[in-house]
Amino acid sequence: MAYRFDPAAPLDAEFRRIAGEQIHKAEHELADEAGDRHEAVHDVRKRLKKLRGLIRLVRDARPKFYVEENARFRDMARALSGVRDRAALVESLDALEAHYKDEGAAKAFEPIRQHLVAQREAAAGGDLAPAIEATLRSLAEARSRLDAFAVGKKNKAGDAAAIVASGFARIVGQARDEIRDAVKRGEATTFHDLRKRAKYHSMHLKLLGPLWPEAMAPLENTAKTLGDDLGLDHDYAVLRAEMEAAPDDFGPQDGQAVVLALMQRRQAELRQVSLDAAQRLFADDASAAEQRISRLWHVAEERAKRDEAAAATDGAAANAA
Repeated sequence: MAYRFDPAAPLDAEFRRIAGEQIHKAEHELADEAGDRHEAVHDVRKRLKKLRGLIRLVRDARPKFYVEENARFRDMARALSGVRDRAALVESLDALEAHYKDEGAAKAFEPIRQHLVAQREAAAGGDLAPAIEATLRSLAEARSRLDAFAVGKKNKAGDAAAIVASGFARIVGQARDEIRDAVKRGEATTFHDLRKRAKYHSMHLKLLGPLWPEAMAPLENTAKTLGDDLGLDHDYAVLRAEMEAAPDDFGPQDGQAVVLALMQRRQAELRQVSLDAAQRLFADDASAAEQRISRLWHVAEERAKRDEAAAATDGAAANAA
């Protein structure tokens, strides 16, 4: 079932399977010396985010385990972030130019793009080998920890539905707090935090998709789009800060003024669209979200039991015939 929980299987076994698949793929991508190393690093960073989303969903099963492994995956991703962060700014600038292609501002974009590309190439020219070797060692350590993951039998820790429902609801509650802050203050950091919640929410919807595929899939797509839009907003906030801090590096001032104005306009569009989407996506409060996921998990468990019983009955009838 790939990056999805099977509610008919033990929660800890499913966790080990999903985590093991992501770690195996990350190790394979980093060990492939014939492939594009920078593309491999980009793919591995996405897998590390998936692993962080996974352990967030089950954090109440093993709170100390969550704290330790979340920090491990976070630090691994940071160690691999340099080239990708610079490439993201180039891509975001290109997206801005494409969005306003009818504005006749191509000449204003060119010096800025040249500087960003030079930064990207300088970052790409660094030796990735030490970072890759360190990441492979950390992945091996993480594998040994994740392979030993087990759900306790006392209190909520032994209830799969309660565990995943709590993890799901925690992100919902945090997102709702950030929506309120974004509406009230409109600060870039708040929108960036909301982006992180949207990303984790999309992962949780994917992981829990089998509970109700027809309902979860469109919500997952909405959450992913929300995260992508707010990712663009964050890139523009970073680029704006860099241009304002070192204006001499980005070409003529009049050209920069044009691009900064377009950037400001685009950020306003992205933030409004994102707030509208977030308010719909996170319309239910954390308590309601927790109850819904818990019920859906129990319904899926009961359905699996019925299917198993029906299969056993059919098998017995076939043997009798």
